[in-house]
Amino acid sequence: MQVFSLTANLYLLDTPEGLLLVDSGMPQENQRLLRHLGGRRPVALLLTHHHLDHVGGARMLWERYGLPIYAHPLDIPFISGEARRPPFPPIPWLGDWIANSPRPVPREALRPVEEGAEVMGWQVVHLPGHTPGQIGLLREGVLLAADALRVGAKGPWVPPAMVNHDTQQARRTVGKIARLEAQKIYVGHGPPTTALAVRALAEKLGV
Repeated sequence: MQVFSLTANLYLLDTPEGLLLVDSGMPQENQRLLRHLGGRRPVALLLTHHHLDHVGGARMLWERYGLPIYAHPLDIPFISGEARRPPFPPIPWLGDWIANSPRPVPREALRPVEEGAEVMGWQVVHLPGHTPGQIGLLREGVLLAADALRVGAKGPWVPPAMVNHDTQQARRTVGKIARLEAQKIYVGHGPPTTALAVRALAEKLGV
């Protein structure tokens, strides 16, 4: 597994079926993403959720490689442009324009995946709260948890309410992660964390 640190962390997974890219950065980071790939061609892209710092390069990658793009059905309308993302920052016209700046991904490129599905040897885990359809990937004690957690110098924490669809649900998702068979947890922002640290957070939150 290789990590690309753009505005969000992207993950390139080497599988028997080829390279699986997890998330695609901000819309303006396409050239940086291609430089990180260095000529390597992913055979599929998985989008953990619909926020612009995770889906910005998806349309470019689909046009360039014709690859399938996996996402949860609850987030697909935002990725395809059929629904508008909530404004971010919460400023009426500017926030709406920023949040919806990624180019929509055509429906024919999108492959819906839900809890328990397998994508190139990784198990899909539904991690709602930050967005309705946020998903992660689990395999052999490793969890890619997207923005279900942020990690800083003092360990993992729940993303702030202003960036969440449902913060109470996001808190419950921490409890779900704590109960998974994952020893090392990689996130969308920050360094990896451990099962022990996540269990401590879940206990503190009462979830």
